[in-house]
Amino acid sequence: MEHFISASVSSFSQFLSDNKTILKETNSGNALISFAIPNFHKFKDLNLDYYMKFYERSFYFEKPDEKFYLLGVGEAIVISENGEKRFAAIDRKIKELKNNIVNNWNTLTLGKIPVFVGGMKFSSEHSDNDWKDFNDSAWFIPEIMFIKEKDKSFLFFNSINSSRESLINKFKTKLEFFFNTESAKVSSSFLKVYKVEGNSPKEKKKWKNQVNSCLEKIFENEIKKIVLARKVELLISDQPSFNSILNQFRIKYHECNLFIYHQGKSTFFGASPETLAKFNNSSLEIDVLAGSAKRGSTDEEDLKIENELKVSSKNILEHEIVIEHIQNSLNDLTDNFIISNHSIKKLANIQHIWTKISFSVKPGISIFNLIKELHPTPAISGLPKEMAIQLIKKTESFRRGLYGGIIGWFNLNEEGEFAIAIRSALICGSKIIVYAGCGIVEHSDPDEEWNETELKLNPILSLFNNENKN
Repeated sequence: MEHFISASVSSFSQFLSDNKTILKETNSGNALISFAIPNFHKFKDLNLDYYMKFYERSFYFEKPDEKFYLLGVGEAIVISENGEKRFAAIDRKIKELKNNIVNNWNTLTLGKIPVFVGGMKFSSEHSDNDWKDFNDSAWFIPEIMFIKEKDKSFLFFNSINSSRESLINKFKTKLEFFFNTESAKVSSSFLKVYKVEGNSPKEKKKWKNQVNSCLEKIFENEIKKIVLARKVELLISDQPSFNSILNQFRIKYHECNLFIYHQGKSTFFGASPETLAKFNNSSLEIDVLAGSAKRGSTDEEDLKIENELKVSSKNILEHEIVIEHIQNSLNDLTDNFIISNHSIKKLANIQHIWTKISFSVKPGISIFNLIKELHPTPAISGLPKEMAIQLIKKTESFRRGLYGGIIGWFNLNEEGEFAIAIRSALICGSKIIVYAGCGIVEHSDPDEEWNETELKLNPILSLFNNENKN
């Protein structure tokens, strides 16, 4: 350990010497220094519960089926914005940073290098108290970021430019911290669930009335589709173990985007099956998941349900509405629109109609130019989009916050990956708030829609099914 730290500090010191002139010329108050250490094989020792407990801001993103893992802790730079202009404000600040960074990335064999991590809420809003720790849009460059992609692993140190001595001392301290976290024990008492709210017969009746009210607007041609959500609250005795949660997610939802976003005293986490957008220079890929059904208890029953889903007029309509919106929204910003054939994506507890869409992005169009037009899609809001959002805010008795929003990462080269933050929950204080929604279109049945939300709540609620409930 001591030899590795000593060698790394020596390499960092040489990096600063090699870039001495450039560092002097950059704006010392704004320039970002990013130094990567390759072959940092410490992933198995990373104590996620420790980071979530003792850091003001931390972020975790994993794609198990692609063997991609990202952990960021601390904050070197934060871009937080509220209000309707959040997309433009982020775009402007990214462009300011783009030419004000000194790094050793040219020595790496990593394909895409994440820089910013974080997320955006479903909509700009005056959130309720549960979401007070998160801004409408909050992206940050972690002080320390660990990335593992298949057999490659890297540790990144990020910092605002300062004196040479200060940078070296800070770098050494952060390395020592990472090597010592396995000895930092986080107390873990037996978690009890004291109370569950949101799934009583009274709540079901209230929610069905909301669905019927929205169906009336659909029948009257005021709106084509709306996605209604509900929440279930658990009152808990202690904070859950994120190491344990991730282990369970990896077994059941290995094809999903696993995420944990911690800010202040709140933590948002989930296992999203849906990628909103994957950027790679001038190309863009989008997942469309809309139209759902349960899994069967046998292979024969599962296939029967799958075949029924494929020909369900209600579910096909719900799916086609999303594709139509994406085409219309991005038509002026992209070329070479390619839609795959519909297929079925099967998760442990649910199956969805699934379509992949790819584009070429026109020159001069940034990631957030596209995200502004794309998000939220009708898969999580409805159509027409603005009318659906307003009806959601009027109908639902809570603010969605990051649920239905965006979680992911991006860099300064128009590369990034964003998941739609569904199959998710918020931990704040002694509460775990679990969210799920479903698309309401013509022919929707309120009872069936309730059952669909039950399926979608299950990935989170099942984590605590074995706990004691009083």
